[in-house]
Amino acid sequence: MRKPLIAGNWKMNGNRGLAAEMLQAMESSLDQTSADVVVCPPFSLLQSVGECFENTPVFLGAQNVHAQLSGAYTGEISAPMLNEMDVKWCIVGHSERRAQFSETDAIVRQKVGILLQNGIQPIMCVGESLEEREAGKHEEVVVEQLKNGLSGLAADDQLRCTIAYEPVWAIGTGKTATPEQANSMHLVIRNQLAELSTEQFATKMRILYGGSVNADNAEELLGQSEIDGALVGGASLKTDQFPGIITAAKG
Repeated sequence: MRKPLIAGNWKMNGNRGLAAEMLQAMESSLDQTSADVVVCPPFSLLQSVGECFENTPVFLGAQNVHAQLSGAYTGEISAPMLNEMDVKWCIVGHSERRAQFSETDAIVRQKVGILLQNGIQPIMCVGESLEEREAGKHEEVVVEQLKNGLSGLAADDQLRCTIAYEPVWAIGTGKTATPEQANSMHLVIRNQLAELSTEQFATKMRILYGGSVNADNAEELLGQSEIDGALVGGASLKTDQFPGIITAAKG
């Protein structure tokens, strides 16, 4: 049985007060779930949010990392720096990074490697655009991103990664892939993971769904056989939404 994972991506939102408010709101949900819970605030809030969640079941995550350990990369942050902040998880390959910052599969692969070398677990995002889905290329696109992002990794290193399937057309749009659509793509991903390593490892890897997940649709989405959790955007900022998503992760 794969342990569910619920990760909240605050993106460029939030403040110090939100962490305390969210922790209070989540208290009951954390008692009711078997899921791992990760919150990924902006870099400027990592320390304060980490201090707030200290001695709780909530893990601290980051939204990005640079592919190099150090150097003249103004405005960037490295894996060792994240380690100093006690960051345990880090999102890589989010569609917004791919589209707005021209991050290629090769860059995503570098970031996955640097995180693994520094003991931080990657949440690697894959997903297709609306045009790619309508053209019937959605499986091809996702499989290619998956293969490139994990290329050359040993099976045990792949197992330390979590995959997040996020259909680009369902991020921040209010649209959500149907549970059947989402589960179908998760099965495609798991089958590809088996080809990249072994069926045994693929069965153990967690695959999250991301794309307008909220408290109303979480239970149905998380009830699908291949969906092991959620990468949550806007709803992770709402104290009346995120706890309900956590509770829906039964395990």
